[in-house]
Amino acid sequence: MKIIRKYSGFKVRIKTFNQSCFPRINKESLMPIARSCNPDENVDAWYPPGHGDFYQAFARSGLLDDFVKEGRKFCFISNTDNLGATVDLNILKMCLSGKEEFIMEVTEKTRADVKGGTLIHYEGKLRLLEVAQVPKDQLEDFMSVKKFNVFNTNNLWISMPAIQRIIKKELLDMEIIVNPLTLEQGTNVYQLVTAIGAAMKCFDNAVGLNVPRSRFLPVKKTSDLLLVMSNLYTLNHGALSMSAKRMFPSTPLVKLGNNHFKIISEFLARFGSIPTCWSWTTSPCLGMSPLARGSA
Repeated sequence: MKIIRKYSGFKVRIKTFNQSCFPRINKESLMPIARSCNPDENVDAWYPPGHGDFYQAFARSGLLDDFVKEGRKFCFISNTDNLGATVDLNILKMCLSGKEEFIMEVTEKTRADVKGGTLIHYEGKLRLLEVAQVPKDQLEDFMSVKKFNVFNTNNLWISMPAIQRIIKKELLDMEIIVNPLTLEQGTNVYQLVTAIGAAMKCFDNAVGLNVPRSRFLPVKKTSDLLLVMSNLYTLNHGALSMSAKRMFPSTPLVKLGNNHFKIISEFLARFGSIPTCWSWTTSPCLGMSPLARGSA
């Protein structure tokens, strides 16, 4: 809500809706560990069922019907941490001029992305294959950069009238991923989740669109944050672009120790200033000593 309040002085409408929450399943009894249907009574007994819940939650909120009535055609969806996911007018033009109901942005796979979901053809449909769905004896093939050379960025362009049709006709079909988890008190549970991209087989003319790596810039760890805060990138009209001084198309491989850099406050305390990164291939910033201002 704090982020939304930042835009209170602008002429922009921001609509929000709530994701569902599902009860965690006890691994031994296969029963919900929640004692009531009120999540507020025991928050740890509940969990968000993955971003595949978007379709039902969006429709249930009433916003889907409202937007379609207003004549809006497509929604653009991306992970919150992907700073490269901006609205690309060329892709939007493709959405409005073509017959594709579902466009998934994919990009070239590197060794850092071997566990990323990829696209396969199965039963005449293009489908998303996630690492959690792959048998252990076939993981090596799945993670091969040569065999599967692209991965899903989770930047998605989806027709809202198509979502409306699929929900009303109950055609939504996504594989369920079983995630085991141990809670703080030691209880072993299952969480059943779905991935938003897994619904692509439900849409007509679904395609994967190979995009530049610059459209995939996730910040999941402080090592990612270090690069974004450095002079490796510049911000132009809300979009990050790599410095022209960078001689390599890929980003440097940065590894910061979890013992001393995992938490934001510790990360910031150990950097007197953010070092120059545009010439790096790998990071020299391992260890625990604070870096003085001007260090590179």
